[in-house]
Amino acid sequence: MSLAIIRVIGIILFLYLTWRNLRGDYSEEKLISFGWISVVFFLVFGRIGFGLLNFGIWKNWTDWFSVWQKPGMDYLMATLGFITASFWISKVNQWKFFAFMEDNLKNYLVFMLFIMFDEVVRTRFGIESLAYVVVFIIAYIISVWLSKKYRSFVWYRSGKKGFVFLATSFLVFLLTTGILFWFKKNIFLMILSVLASLISFVGLFILGEVFQSLSVNKRRKNETG
Repeated sequence: MSLAIIRVIGIILFLYLTWRNLRGDYSEEKLISFGWISVVFFLVFGRIGFGLLNFGIWKNWTDWFSVWQKPGMDYLMATLGFITASFWISKVNQWKFFAFMEDNLKNYLVFMLFIMFDEVVRTRFGIESLAYVVVFIIAYIISVWLSKKYRSFVWYRSGKKGFVFLATSFLVFLLTTGILFWFKKNIFLMILSVLASLISFVGLFILGEVFQSLSVNKRRKNETG
């Protein structure tokens, strides 16, 4: 029961923070819908992902729905579910995806901290669960620092919103890859985490128009040379 309370508090807090912190820039009704849809996607992707990656762990099809008697969630798949929901809702509501994800990033990190604390209690302070708590604490601190500094980075030419989301995602997925490797987890998850970190890294350069800036500088050097 205590585990359910921690998780429920995390979900309620995420829904509240999303509404409170973003309502100045987005429709309140749409934010409420987004909150519930994203949580559902998170839970469904995480549950199905765990079942498929550990196929055969549940003997009956009803076990897939028995979340209390047969616990099991894959949080990398759950995160991808959350991102999928965010992308879909952004398109439907004509929101700028990267800007929206950045606006909601700290809320999501707080949500993940509650989820990971839930796992820490469930696993009786398991090292892997504690490692993920540390990852999300670091990610939150870095995101706060970057949100104040990134527009001053000379190489980030465009100054567009989305930098903090992509940089933090790169860090989280990179550290997740390390944890998955250390604890010898499913190779598919490692590959997925590596790909997600690479996409985030390349996305930084594309969003910041870094390649265009390097091309212009090279052309100028050739002209003056």
